[in-house]
Amino acid sequence: MAVEHLYHKAIEDRDVQWIVAEMRRDAGMSEPIQQWGCDALFRVVQHNPPAAKEIVSCGGIEVVAAAMNRHPGSVEVQNEACTAIWRVVREGGFPAAKAVVEQGGLVALNLVLKTHPDGSAPNEAAMLALGCLADHGLVSFGKSRQEEALEQIQSKGKAFAQVFVVAESGA
Repeated sequence: MAVEHLYHKAIEDRDVQWIVAEMRRDAGMSEPIQQWGCDALFRVVQHNPPAAKEIVSCGGIEVVAAAMNRHPGSVEVQNEACTAIWRVVREGGFPAAKAVVEQGGLVALNLVLKTHPDGSAPNEAAMLALGCLADHGLVSFGKSRQEEALEQIQSKGKAFAQVFVVAESGA
């Protein structure tokens, strides 16, 4: 396909502006174009980490979130979009994480968790992206059932440990 070839060229040229513009221009938000666009954004940042800031500044997060909202049942679009968000946040730091929250990415990630089963590629990719947002303090995960159960257990007693520090013999 000609469009796929153009995406490969844009990845080589690290042309974030073209990728985002092409995803935006696709008025019908066709699934393959959105999937390739998300993958291309991921790959550009993978090979050029400073491009994460450019993606944020040119509205790339909004475009990725729109693709996710347009194709909620597409495993391919959701997986590529979530990994693109993860890569942008990982390389772009707090400003990128904040942009994801403010520009629709968080809502789209939550939709993935509701739409795709645990253990599926999109669900795992969304959890990875949400983990990056949590690392920046922008989201938090509730307590697990195990943590809640442990809090309910009442016990008495003390725990003791004995620690020995011994120098290693020289080599």
